Amino acid sequence: MPIPQIQPLNQDSDLEQVKTYVIRLERALNFLLENGLDSENMFEVGGWRVQNDKLASKDGDVGMTTSGSEATDIRLWAGSTDPNTAPWRVTKGGKMYTTGAVIQSSNGYPRVEMNPDENLFGAYASATNYLAVLALGSSMSPQLLFSAPSSNMFMYVSGLSAFLGATSADLRISSNRNVYLTPGANIYDVITPFDQFKDSSTNQTLYSMLLGKASAGVSTGSSGSHNHGIAAGTQLMVAGGGTVTWQVAPTHTHTQI
Repeated sequence: MPIPQIQPLNQDSDLEQVKTYVIRLERALNFLLENGLDSENMFEVGGWRVQNDKLASKDGDVGMTTSGSEATDIRLWAGSTDPNTAPWRVTKGGKMYTTGAVIQSSNGYPRVEMNPDENLFGAYASATNYLAVLALGSSMSPQLLFSAPSSNMFMYVSGLSAFLGATSADLRISSNRNVYLTPGANIYDVITPFDQFKDSSTNQTLYSMLLGKASAGVSTGSSGSHNHGIAAGTQLMVAGGGTVTWQVAPTHTHTQI
């Protein structure tokens, strides 16, 4: 739609000329409102520049466009004059690209944060009570961190070791069924010091309980003589004929194995 041509008002115009000019201006405005505004009769409004298929800021680093028909064509962008590399952009197909995001309540917490430069992902109940996925570097896996006001639990992989641990808190593993510790390939072990392996019912370590048991190669204390309930000198018949005389066992010891 072409722009209506309105001549500027002459500075020496009299009252009647001014009235006529205002009437023409009113009619032109009504024409624009009734027939719509488009790129033919508007170039800029409120710092936004209007083109046939684009509405963008003067500096071009934020805008929208109807150009392109492919699903990958950019429709909305912000942060760059190049829509295809802008840090925030949305394609015609509805896919959004962004360098980070924060979704939060009106009070700031709880909130969800995505930040590739620091926390990969975080869900925050408060500043000190949250779940986060942290990037630890190229030689280690991301870390899953559960952080509470006075303690935390973490899980990550580094080299040939996978870590599940806690700081300033007990680590409890429980189930209403069996709990299995299963080393692989029948050549690996469950490794822990015996003096830190404790029986919860007696509060004794496995090491201390083993100390009270037999020691290999060490003889037991002396045992008194005994006859196993058969009087000494009793004659016992032997299968195939003949007899033997029963002897009392003297005082003796046993070597432990």
